[in-house]
Amino acid sequence: MSGALLIMCLEKEVTALCRYTPCRNIPPYFVALVPQEEELDDQKIQVTPAGFQLVFLCYADNKGKVPFTQKATATPEQVDKVKAIVQKLRFKYRSDSFENSVLQQHSRNLEALALDLMEPEQAVDLTLPEVEAMNKRLGSPLVDKFKELLYPPDYNPEGKVSNIKHNNEGFRSKRPKVEYSEEKLKNHTSNGTLGKFAVPMLKELKKQEPLETLTDHFQN
Repeated sequence: MSGALLIMCLEKEVTALCRYTPCRNIPPYFVALVPQEEELDDQKIQVTPAGFQLVFLCYADNKGKVPFTQKATATPEQVDKVKAIVQKLRFKYRSDSFENSVLQQHSRNLEALALDLMEPEQAVDLTLPEVEAMNKRLGSPLVDKFKELLYPPDYNPEGKVSNIKHNNEGFRSKRPKVEYSEEKLKNHTSNGTLGKFAVPMLKELKKQEPLETLTDHFQN
């Protein structure tokens, strides 16, 4: 059945739309069965098997507008400088020139245990880049020219962002002072709306004079 469906889909160049339920108690998914033809190489060995690719289809609610930011493209001069840097850093790769540092360190640890040594010999990790040799091969003029083309003049890669510590007194001083005239306070007291003030206002009023004193003063 699946073989006949695959042949018909390949002949008509169509895709089957299906409802896919992985297991019980799971809502179904809408999927597309994309037919895939068998591919053989020159030696008649299968490279790609025949069958269907299961592609999950999203609902309309799952689609959203993704904001795409415009990326800055490199100038031809920057590309030429990068090519020159890559050309100078090229070398002939040989797999036997790089040993597995983890296995080498493990062997040295076993050797230290067998010979009852105080500390094992540290293995050299040959996979790490040789920074000094790379800088010597590149040369300062080429690197400096590339930095001038890529970074702004005031760029400092070793600079740290200074942590600005704010003073609490500074924040308090920026808050606007709450000042009410005697007439306004008397109106709020007579209407019983003095307790509806915001907390910062009440704190400022309480600093000037306790609320009970204000209430007794204006009611009397």
